Amino acid sequence: ELLNAILPAGAVSELKATDQVRPRRYEDVTVLFCDIVGFTKYCDQHPPEQVVAELEDLVGRFEEIVADHGLEKIKTVGDAFLATAGLLQPLDDPVLAAVACGLEMISAASREAPHWQVRVGINRGPVVAGIVGRRKFLYDLWGDTVNVAARITEHASIGGVCMSGETWLHVRHNCQGASLGQTEIKGKGAMELIEARTIG
Repeated sequence: ELLNAILPAGAVSELKATDQVRPRRYEDVTVLFCDIVGFTKYCDQHPPEQVVAELEDLVGRFEEIVADHGLEKIKTVGDAFLATAGLLQPLDDPVLAAVACGLEMISAASREAPHWQVRVGINRGPVVAGIVGRRKFLYDLWGDTVNVAARITEHASIGGVCMSGETWLHVRHNCQGASLGQTEIKGKGAMELIEARTIG
């Protein structure tokens, strides 16, 4: 039960059978990052017990939203929440599912005390996923797709779902959005970023 709580089902099966989970390359995965705006400042101004209790409520709500949209939570790091679409569970339209998930996360965060503001970044491409190490198992992702998704999140507007122009091509007929123009992304150079505003 504990393994199923911290690892994807496929990883648990492989771990039981072989005592390891070999990292694998997946060619087409949508990566979603969500982080809280002003979290460090908020931590400095409030007792840690309060911050952790409020963060736990928010992450629990995010886990429900992610599951509802067919995404998979990978991990949280501080105030950053990482999920994927189309990694281990098939989805008809992983990018659109991630956009819908991100918009709902933004809405839910604003309703959770203390009325958090969040940003969401999405990117699509190949990743390597698996477990490195033999103790304190953590299923994780690596690769340029993941790094760019994290950096896109930093440039998203408050309450925005931002993605690379290439990723936007997969949802442009199903979403309303606006270009943020060419943005300098560390390690990638100038990249057009698009922000999805609504679906439909």
